[in-house]
Amino acid sequence: MGDLLIQITGDGGEANINSRNELELTEGLFNMVLIAMFGGNPDGVTTKEVEDGEKRSDWWGNSLFFNNSPEQQFNSYTENLLNNITLNSQSRQIIKGYVEKDLEFLSNLAKTEVNVSLLGVDKIDITVKVNELSNIQNSEFQFIWDATKSELIENRII
Repeated sequence: MGDLLIQITGDGGEANINSRNELELTEGLFNMVLIAMFGGNPDGVTTKEVEDGEKRSDWWGNSLFFNNSPEQQFNSYTENLLNNITLNSQSRQIIKGYVEKDLEFLSNLAKTEVNVSLLGVDKIDITVKVNELSNIQNSEFQFIWDATKSELIENRII
């Protein structure tokens, strides 16, 4: 049995419902890739423990599971960068580097290959190929970012 398939919406992530009105599952690493790139801190890197009642802007698991150990946190450097960079041919390589940084934690589980391409003046396509080391399962994921809306408008398993 897999994980619940998460889809990022304009106001956070939600479980996906399929055409049979059932919660959709995923067997691969899609959720891990999605959360690493778009589920952490759109405002910056987790730097401190948050006081009771203080609103968190980072992924909730950073405090519950990882005791603020920076190398184990999901901080979504990609999403942070996309909110603060002009999309052009020069920024493609910078974005690719940030995606690779977000996915470094997968190095013991899989080899990843990242491709970034411009779809227009305000949209960018990030494709991540994941080759799991423990079996022959290969996956490819596509993420389309709309800079005008400052949000992920499409994410899917190819």
